[in-house]
Amino acid sequence: SADRITYFGGKSQGTEKSTRVKARVKTLAFKELLETKEKVIIMAHKNPDMDAFGSGIGIYKMVTALGKTAHIVVNEVSSAISPIYGNFTSSNSYPADMIINNDQALSLVDDDTVVVVTDVNNPTLTEFDHHRQTKDVIANATLSYIEPFASSACEMIAEMLQYMDEKIKLRPTEADAMYAGILIDTDNFLSKTGVRTFEAAAFLKRSGADVMRVRKMFR
Repeated sequence: SADRITYFGGKSQGTEKSTRVKARVKTLAFKELLETKEKVIIMAHKNPDMDAFGSGIGIYKMVTALGKTAHIVVNEVSSAISPIYGNFTSSNSYPADMIINNDQALSLVDDDTVVVVTDVNNPTLTEFDHHRQTKDVIANATLSYIEPFASSACEMIAEMLQYMDEKIKLRPTEADAMYAGILIDTDNFLSKTGVRTFEAAAFLKRSGADVMRVRKMFR
């Protein structure tokens, strides 16, 4: 069926090509989905790490570029994200309700809302504790994008940003957040790192991510 989740494996060039096609197809499908709704709630797993938060920022950017309202759910600011979190909450560049908590999110959800879950596919681990009885993969997802060979969610979202026709311009703080997600998930590019990891990092660097600034923040 069209909803079946497909896993791509292997290290061949064919796989590289097919997963690039997959990234483009998923980006277009995501855009089509957003066109039918007005509001987007973005959340990750409980106690989000930098990859979860950074990929949430990337999705926020994608959604707002399409003229939709977006909110990121964060209930607890862990030490893992605190070095960068303040860049978003203490800046006048972002609306006060960019980052909200569970209760605020639940009060916003209606038929005109898309819920985007990043960096996790087990419902019991999400910020929403919605007690749905499933076998540890989120059921009835309209769109699933699982890429076992990606280094991080931030790598996947960096690719999607580049496939958007809107030519999205990241702010340096946003590029920093996504770059930090890749940096930490790959242990400074030492593990789970493929060609596309470096390509995503290069895109974020071109977008204003400051490698030294990010390293200092997380030292």
